[in-house]
Amino acid sequence: MKFQFAVNPRWPDLPNCSALLHGHPRDYNVYNYRTTLSIKSVRRGAAWYETHDGRYLVTPDVFLVLNEGQHYSMEVDASANTETYCPFFQPGFVRAGEIPERLYPMRGRIAAALRSFGGVPIEDSFFDLAEGLTELRDDARRESISFPGLRASTREEMYRRLYRARDFLHCCFAEPVSVSDAAAIAAMSPFHFQRMFKIAFGITPMQFVQRRRLERARQLLIQTDEPVTAVCLSVGFESLGSFSTLFKRTFGLSPREVRSRDYADPESSADGP
Repeated sequence: MKFQFAVNPRWPDLPNCSALLHGHPRDYNVYNYRTTLSIKSVRRGAAWYETHDGRYLVTPDVFLVLNEGQHYSMEVDASANTETYCPFFQPGFVRAGEIPERLYPMRGRIAAALRSFGGVPIEDSFFDLAEGLTELRDDARRESISFPGLRASTREEMYRRLYRARDFLHCCFAEPVSVSDAAAIAAMSPFHFQRMFKIAFGITPMQFVQRRRLERARQLLIQTDEPVTAVCLSVGFESLGSFSTLFKRTFGLSPREVRSRDYADPESSADGP
């Protein structure tokens, strides 16, 4: 089979090549598009993707993998100055099999390959991404083995359900979400979901939400001039006092100390979504 590579081809040509779609800031939507294997990432801003399994918020710290044949819709808001980098793979180019469709932290071989576009020949970037996707598949299989369940099929299903709920919490952290909301996404009872989530990830669902809110607040304090109170409310906290206490306990500095210093944003020590 002959493989072809392109940057921003016409939509009808997209299924016949491995292509990078580089989107610049503007409002646009995609509705119910049947994709080839693809990676959804943004250099800045944010983009919403929706499949029949869930809704995903893609930001610079994460990427989304969608398998061949998946239908998705997307929304991009130009006011967020969003810039998308989305590689699509020609059928047959990657032989990694099914890869769990979820948000992954932006690191490792795939992150490096996404950053390499424009700096190396496009074929090299796609071959590096193919290697990264194979590693991602193998890592996911190894991780799923550690999930609760007596049979392999049970563990794989638990992996899929818990990550679907975790992605929901990752995306909707600023809303008044509850354990029951996430449990419904996982199609589990709240009690069973709470227990399985903690076994799988080492923290409770609400601890995960709290950590996500605090990490996002730190980003906003470093990268924007929004008032501390506005940051507090925008990430889902209702009390400035409790927010400030939790923030200092977590990061060792108060929100105002972070804002007042010439503070470089360190890499998060969290495992990502």
